[in-house]
Amino acid sequence: MTYPGTVPSAVVSIRRAVPDDLVGMAQVHVDAWKTTYRGMVSDERLDQLTVESDIAGGFGSMLKAPPPDVAQFVATIPPGEIVGFAMACPNREPDPEFTGELGAIYLRKAYQRQGIGTALVREAARHLRSTGRTSMIVWVLAQNPYRRFYERLGGTLVRTRTAPSRIAGGPLPEVGYGWKEIGPLTRL
Repeated sequence: MTYPGTVPSAVVSIRRAVPDDLVGMAQVHVDAWKTTYRGMVSDERLDQLTVESDIAGGFGSMLKAPPPDVAQFVATIPPGEIVGFAMACPNREPDPEFTGELGAIYLRKAYQRQGIGTALVREAARHLRSTGRTSMIVWVLAQNPYRRFYERLGGTLVRTRTAPSRIAGGPLPEVGYGWKEIGPLTRL
């Protein structure tokens, strides 16, 4: 799927991720952590984060042989640069209320607020629907300044937890936003 972006003359494409996308996705992951979580996670931890350390720590391990009900999507701009990605999967925690999960979504800061995140959520929701899931949850750091994005998409604050974080070096408080029906997300 192709979506016009607001970056001059850029066209953003959303497609299913392939193993060759690993380095580009890891770069987005590292960049997003460094720009979004500065001040919430120690500068020392963030400054040590590299694409190589992220991949060595297990980032992207499911990309090589994803289970059939897991999908990752990338947002690219010409000539194929990855500027964002998302992962849709079954809920990784037992929860009868939310059967699907937006397991990850990251965008480079320069590409935020242009509809790319919404397009990634739409593709994730479509994948979940195609696997028979009708509800979804996403976990976000409680201090994430962009968590209102999920509220604008109709997500409701439904859960809180403290979860381990390999990148942060310890547990961090998280909040879960849920959609009891993801049909509307598939039409964004």
